[in-house]
Amino acid sequence: MSHLYKKFVKERVAELVTQTERIRNVTVIAHIDHGKTTLTDSLIAESGLLSKDVAATARLLDYDIIEQQRGITIKASGISLVHPYEKKDHLINLIDTPGHIDFSSHVTRGLRLTDGAIIVVDAIEGIMVQTETVARQAMQELVRPVLFVNKVDRLLKEKRLSPKKTANEITRVVREFNAMLGKYLPDEILEEWEVSFNKRSLSVGSALDKWGLDIDTLKERTKGSEAPSDLGNAFIEILEEINEIYRQERRKELMNMFPVAHVVLDSVVRTVPNPTVAQAYRIPLFWAGDVETTTGLALTGCDSAGPCVCLVGDVQPDRHAVSASAVRIFSGTLKRAEPLINLRTGKELKSLQIGLYMSKTRVDLPEVPAGNLAFITGLKEIAVGDTLVSKENEGMIPISGLQYPMEPVVTYTVEPKNLSDLSTIQAPIEQYVVSDPALDFEVNPETGEMLLSGAGELHVEITVEKLARIGVDVHLGKPMVLLREQLTVNGKPVEEGDDDTSSFIVVARLPLENAPPDTLGNIIDKDVSSNCWLIDASEKIDQYGEETEWVKEAFRTLIRSGPLRGEKMRRLWIIIEKASLKYSAPEMSWREITQPLLAAARKSVLSGAPTILEPWIRLEISAPEEYVGTLSSILSKRKGHILEINSERTLYKIDADIPVRESFGLANEIRTSTSGWATWGARPGGYRSLDDDDIRYD
Repeated sequence: MSHLYKKFVKERVAELVTQTERIRNVTVIAHIDHGKTTLTDSLIAESGLLSKDVAATARLLDYDIIEQQRGITIKASGISLVHPYEKKDHLINLIDTPGHIDFSSHVTRGLRLTDGAIIVVDAIEGIMVQTETVARQAMQELVRPVLFVNKVDRLLKEKRLSPKKTANEITRVVREFNAMLGKYLPDEILEEWEVSFNKRSLSVGSALDKWGLDIDTLKERTKGSEAPSDLGNAFIEILEEINEIYRQERRKELMNMFPVAHVVLDSVVRTVPNPTVAQAYRIPLFWAGDVETTTGLALTGCDSAGPCVCLVGDVQPDRHAVSASAVRIFSGTLKRAEPLINLRTGKELKSLQIGLYMSKTRVDLPEVPAGNLAFITGLKEIAVGDTLVSKENEGMIPISGLQYPMEPVVTYTVEPKNLSDLSTIQAPIEQYVVSDPALDFEVNPETGEMLLSGAGELHVEITVEKLARIGVDVHLGKPMVLLREQLTVNGKPVEEGDDDTSSFIVVARLPLENAPPDTLGNIIDKDVSSNCWLIDASEKIDQYGEETEWVKEAFRTLIRSGPLRGEKMRRLWIIIEKASLKYSAPEMSWREITQPLLAAARKSVLSGAPTILEPWIRLEISAPEEYVGTLSSILSKRKGHILEINSERTLYKIDADIPVRESFGLANEIRTSTSGWATWGARPGGYRSLDDDDIRYD
């Protein structure tokens, strides 16, 4: 396959990377098992990179052996495709993402790098909880949606609905989808972005059987008529033909009659903006710099001749090249071995190779211009969310960090399978954890225990399997749920220190809802995953001075071990209102700088009536009526709360929430007790005080 990919890039892709107006960057997102990867196979086959006969079953982008064994997507994977539209080839950089909540950080990263999203929805299950989660993320990133209503064949074959009723069910799904968009988009954008056949942002069909319909399919039947009644009749007529083909067991003919890849990719080219158009409105969303400067104009204009600015969306260890990073080039041209500055670390880096990801193959190119997705190998100390810039742009404001919907909520102790490895496994685990923002790893300073935290039990299990692949074999202990400390009100200003040593006035407060932390002062340090920030409003702290490291150490100590019960803190802004930094000697800087700052911060936190929180998850379970009682009993036994039970189409949908501590083994219990008939999804349910189940902290 690698030879085929290299030939494809050389002959068809290389000339298109410079044609910005013909580039589309898209992410495929959906609820788990709604058919993302199945559809992606057909999109890949359309470019000749996969046989159309095996598309939908090959799961080409699920190339990891764990994905193949478990039958789920666990990582984001990219590939570049070429699709002809109106006699011009278009380059479509595609990212396939996981649907399981434990791997939602991959969706977040994919959406930041792309300008459009193919959202796949099951025609029977409709808008599920994870559908809304990923769609909300897309809208927050101003990523324009196109909708593919999948599994229409099930309405015809399994539910035995008439073509007219099938059309009505599809219409209902589209209305639900547009109503969901209305929750997260302002009216002026919603009017333009609502999906429909007429807007060419909607297609329907079966990814498994590889057929799809769009507005052009209907117009062919109406001989160009756009009258709603004519189009509606044509839709039902085509569904009748498809239904008859299924009855005659000739379904293989459908992929040639109504090729799904053609209608979906046409929808992408017509609906998703090219990078120049998209960056004009997306860059101000996640970059706080002045758009009228040279850098700002290059970013908003996607200028390949401007200074190089890249955002890191993924980092994977590489035994030959230290790391392999996926990036979006927002301006300038990425060139092999040309120096780049990591704005987070301030260090200069040089790449070994650059080019395009083609599934698991990396295809080298000497340079990649703005508007494209690319890979870079050989960069040290690189992390997801880093901004990389050319040397002339060294002082620019970094692109803002990613906000993940799921943070680490479960912890396991880890021990080496062989005790002789005890002293050697810590470093490779730390290196691996950098590649996944939803992971956390630390060593308990008192007990020496190694603690691995993740977004859920599946997330941690798969992490352990991946660690074994790189030679780190560990046992997992029993799971523990990560509790958090959080303010309930803003703290009071507290002063600590004296004239002979450093002194500080510190205020602990909850985050402002509509203002970023840098509106209150200079950002000294941060932990984005927990929304904890250290802000200098005194303007007395030199961010590049050696004493700043001790200031940061005080902050990190505080958020690692809250003053109430030693739990990690979340949603905390520590604001230094006044600072006088003094120390008698470098070896005394810990006591004379860190201690008064830490003491002031802890007292201010305690004055904010902190509480202990535990994480919850929100569940949405779909099942036939006969299993509703069984599922209700399972949830009740696990201290869950049933919020609503609704009959939707031929299924019952249960909305519930449950403490994370009660969720271990839930998937297997649901699957076993319903003989596999129930499907379910989850999203973060916020935090609740241990003292009062009704108090929620989202």
